[in-house]
Amino acid sequence: MAIERNVIEPVAGVSNEIGFYLAEMNEVREQLREAVSDLTREQVAERAVEGAHSIGALVLHIGEAEWYWIECVIGGHKLTDEDKNSQFWDVLKDPEKFGRLNFSAEDCLRVVGEIREGARAKLASLNDDDLDGKLFHMERRENKYEFSLRWILHHLVDHEAQHKGQILMLKRLLTGHTKEF
Repeated sequence: MAIERNVIEPVAGVSNEIGFYLAEMNEVREQLREAVSDLTREQVAERAVEGAHSIGALVLHIGEAEWYWIECVIGGHKLTDEDKNSQFWDVLKDPEKFGRLNFSAEDCLRVVGEIREGARAKLASLNDDDLDGKLFHMERRENKYEFSLRWILHHLVDHEAQHKGQILMLKRLLTGHTKEF
């Protein structure tokens, strides 16, 4: 009998612990890819129930969050009008935006894949000492926050995993698909 081996190995090209976080992020991303890659363009854009977001919008939102945390919070990038006009920005705040994009599942996965490559490059400039030894700052709605890199990377894994669950539930509603992940 064959034994299926499941292990997490750190991603190469970054420090060891950051590599483990990236590996976890990649694991969840692969599960997301498996969940949406068989959907039609119509299914990706459809809202399963009134008030719900489309699956495609949720995939782009995952990318939006990752981009914001990596580029703006960690990288210090100041949000520009050009950023706000990107395909993924505010896709959940504007329920009609995703439909106007006319994206397929592969289009959505390409966008979030490009964001991940940018995140990997930015994280390669950091090291394991930065995980807890450096705080990143954010101001939002007159509140100030500090985050460790470890917390941010954990948050990104958790955020994508939660939305992946939401996407799987929406997929079941749209298609009756019952495959377990």
